[in-house]
Formats: sequence, C-alpha cells, structure tokens
Amino acid sequence: MILVDNSRKEYNQEEIFRGALICARHKSWPEWQSGIVTDVSGRVIRVQYLPSIQNVQNHYFILAEEVENGEWEIRYSSDDLESVKSYPEKQEEAPPEDTGDEIEGNTGGTMDGSE
Repeated sequence: MILVDNSRKEYNQEEIFRGALICARHKSWPEWQSGIVTDVSGRVIRVQYLPSIQNVQNHYFILAEEVENGEWEIRYSSDDLESVKSYPEKQEEAPPEDTGDEIEGNTGGTMDGSE
C-alpha cells in the first residue's frame, strides 16, 4: 500500500522511493504526467518531468493529504517496470454470471444453416 496510517496518512517509503517511475494525474489536469520520483518524505512526493519544451526540467509535488482526499490518480513502478501499481487500487471486476440463456448446441451459424 502506498499510504500507511500513522494517525495521519503518510507515504510508505519502502513502497515508493527515489528513482521510481511514476505517472500521475491531479483531478484538475486534463492529462497524465510521467516522471521520475526525486524525493519522498512522509507527506510529499517530488516528481521530475520533462515538459513539452525539452531543454528544461520541471517538478510537481504530490501531497499525501491530497492523495487521501482522492485528488490524485497514480501509477508507479519501483522495480524498473517489472510491476506497475495503481493508487487508488483498481477493484477487479467479477466475470459475468451465466444466465443460462445460451442455446446448447448452437454453433453460431446463420439462420439459413450456412456457416
């Protein structure tokens, strides 16, 4: 889990740390912004990214309080993209239930008998 509860939510610095790859979007941003984590404290992640003008570097900050309040969507990898984690964590969808409406023996051919 990216956040741990220490009477207030803080970042788990064993889960996300300097050098991790991150892609995040604040609720006020139209698009995701990819970058590299350059610093993590209990309350703030600092991300370095390249803006559209490629000759400068820029940073954005992700506050733990804003993440807790649902203002951020975050995807990150701390193991060179061997696994990518998301926060908030996505709920797995259950497979559709079998309603029994299918006709047994139906091979999917057309109504005139041709396949």
